[in-house]
Amino acid sequence: MKVKKQILIVDDVTTNLKCLGEILRNKYSLSMAKSGEQALSMLTKVKPDLVLLDVKMPGMDGYETFEKIKEIRGFEDIPIIFLTADTENESELKGLRLGACDFIRKPYEPEVMVGRIERALFQDEKIRESKRAAMEDSLTGLWNRNYMQTQIDSLSPDTTGTFMIMDLDNFKGINDNYGHVVGDEALVSFAKTLSRFVHKDDIVARLGGDEFAVFLNNCYGREMLEERVASLIKEVEQELCIIKNDNSASSVSVGISAYPFDGKTFIELYNNADKALYYVKSNGKSGFHFYDASEKYSYLKANDEGAIDLSDLMGGIDEGDEEEGPFKVEYNSFKNIYRFLKRYVSRTSSKIQLILFTLKDLTMQKESDEGHLLKAMRTLEDCVRGTLRKNDVSARYTNNQYIVILIDADEKSRQIAVSRILDNWNETNHDQNILLKYDMEEMLSDKEERNE
Repeated sequence: MKVKKQILIVDDVTTNLKCLGEILRNKYSLSMAKSGEQALSMLTKVKPDLVLLDVKMPGMDGYETFEKIKEIRGFEDIPIIFLTADTENESELKGLRLGACDFIRKPYEPEVMVGRIERALFQDEKIRESKRAAMEDSLTGLWNRNYMQTQIDSLSPDTTGTFMIMDLDNFKGINDNYGHVVGDEALVSFAKTLSRFVHKDDIVARLGGDEFAVFLNNCYGREMLEERVASLIKEVEQELCIIKNDNSASSVSVGISAYPFDGKTFIELYNNADKALYYVKSNGKSGFHFYDASEKYSYLKANDEGAIDLSDLMGGIDEGDEEEGPFKVEYNSFKNIYRFLKRYVSRTSSKIQLILFTLKDLTMQKESDEGHLLKAMRTLEDCVRGTLRKNDVSARYTNNQYIVILIDADEKSRQIAVSRILDNWNETNHDQNILLKYDMEEMLSDKEERNE
């Protein structure tokens, strides 16, 4: 049996409410409020599919009530139709500018009213379907990265959660040995297993390729979480055995970070879970690891992209810096600038911040088709140039990595710079298959490093 759509009617005149009830009650489920304040109170308990809102009411009028409704999280897109006896075009134009989907004039014509309501509900459903399709992964039916990022970035500060990224360790071997059809079957099977793993309020998404992410709306006890993740890994391996009809099952590796302790944004949680994931990759695969801020991760050593992490980069530049006496700086040499600044930190109380940005291609494109990555690097360079001060330093390090040095900057300034670069990136990057990650540290003097 088809569930009736829910309509909230807001009108201060009792006879108007009764009239609308007579017209609509056989076709819709109705809720009624006699003021804007009462309507707002009701929205804390019920979410209607559409609101019929009288324009002229004492106290809070229809326009103000409209604006208050749209400020409520989850009600930004709810369709609202204004009801009015006013024949002036000016009032209708004001409502349409606010974002009302239609106007219905009094006295009501039942067939016209039902027709306009049906049209508004139909249009709203099509818009929601379109938005949902844009947020779904077409192969698996899971949410995509855009949806997960939007949900996590809008979490309230008092929320706790567990973020996990995972991928199939030998997925390339499945594609190479059994073909992409079987590879797609493996991804769909993995998606179904993850869907069984999560609860109703959790989020599971395919980020791209064989990389998936899960956000559990709770920071479960570590022991309980370890049992759940171990069970998940075992179930995935069994499912893949069935698909490939042999015993050389692909395994799964999982990296875990916690909200808000390991990050308060999707990018921060992803970066830290990614470090934990590659810890697993470099220690035998088929397992899981919790991110620990006290650990020094070389989290990209196992990456097919040929990228390195910030610790490796700093260590490599530091090698051989045994020279004594005056330090000679070549301004086109990033290594020399780094070494010069290292000495500068040792001799002053200044703070130097380092940030390494890494672009990750979620489509796992072959080397011969790297034009989109090159374009993304140019976009990143523009974002960095538009953010840094004249006394900061930046340079492209690899074909997908960019290093930034902030001079005389504390941790707060570093975070502001990163946030601005990320905001610029989100506004200008149009390739949703390229993910921007970052790693950051404060440059320490040699003495400070020895005392760590």
